[in-house]
Amino acid sequence: MMINPKGDNIFNFTTIQINSGSILKISELKVHGPVYFLAQGDVQIAGVIDLRGDDSPGPTATAAEQNPVFAGSGGYSGGLGGVHGDTNHQALPGNGPGGGAAGDVVAGGTSFFAVGGSFTANRFLVPLVGGSGGGGTNDNQFGAQGGAGGGALLIASSTRIVLSGNGSTVNGLVNGVIYANGGSGGSRGCGGAGGAVRLVTNSLVAGGANGIQVQANGGTFCKTAPQPGLARLEANGSTFSGLGNNGSGPVVTSLPFALNLPTVPPPVITVTSINGIPINANPFSFPDATINSTTPVPVVINATNVPSNATVTLYLLSDTAPNQSIPVTLTGNSTTSTATVPVTFASGGTRGFVKATW
Repeated sequence: MMINPKGDNIFNFTTIQINSGSILKISELKVHGPVYFLAQGDVQIAGVIDLRGDDSPGPTATAAEQNPVFAGSGGYSGGLGGVHGDTNHQALPGNGPGGGAAGDVVAGGTSFFAVGGSFTANRFLVPLVGGSGGGGTNDNQFGAQGGAGGGALLIASSTRIVLSGNGSTVNGLVNGVIYANGGSGGSRGCGGAGGAVRLVTNSLVAGGANGIQVQANGGTFCKTAPQPGLARLEANGSTFSGLGNNGSGPVVTSLPFALNLPTVPPPVITVTSINGIPINANPFSFPDATINSTTPVPVVINATNVPSNATVTLYLLSDTAPNQSIPVTLTGNSTTSTATVPVTFASGGTRGFVKATW
């Protein structure tokens, strides 16, 4: 059954039940943008909803090993790591409206360290925005990536939302908890910001170990720590006695108000082919394509719902050549647009991604 035909991440249900011992993972790896669950009847969360940002994998020997770290859906990834003293391979800032600045752990002194991701949503969570990613780090090898931001989720029920876990755990996560934590920067990086969770219902019931976590997880080397996200609880009646574990993050309570659902799907921009070879984003693999050419080959980029005034850049990180930042001009309109960019790839491994800002 197609429950999201418009691709706007608005999912309509009669009721929702997440059983104890089960985990519903909602990640930018599969679903891009904030997620909206609308239920006519009860929402029972006895298991886990997981919108956590990925932790930094730490320093790597090569650029090709700088694997993507994924945010929870609606959040943003961390910046990639770079090499200390190598102007051709510098770390990148975190992604998102509050992405943290890149840093250098070798230079010493906190002024050189990366900055954690910021949480930029307002207290009403309208629009619904997750956490931004932490900045990448320069190191003696390719440094640690920034942690990814926590995701963004709205759950609305016409009757009630019940977080009913019994405090037991599944894969280290507590049943009856919604997690939207930012990813950790690890021992040499800096973390992503926590995400956003908004619950809207007539009656909200939870207690004990059940609740919502939107905190940030920093790292040993942070100039500025990542920010926690926000949980917003809106109900006409509530027996919500706590948010579970300590450090869960801030919470705002109020009576319900308008959901303010999006009217168009979230923006998406992807590299669809390189030299005629289709790129399959799910699952990611390396290499996606093998290029045997010393001359430029076409890289095709497609975008949906990206504003016409957006600044689009293709980033390429190579083991044997300087990093490249290639400007891209999209043709089409704000609903659908495309570009073909000629690129000369260096020998060895190259990782790349495309980014749009506005």
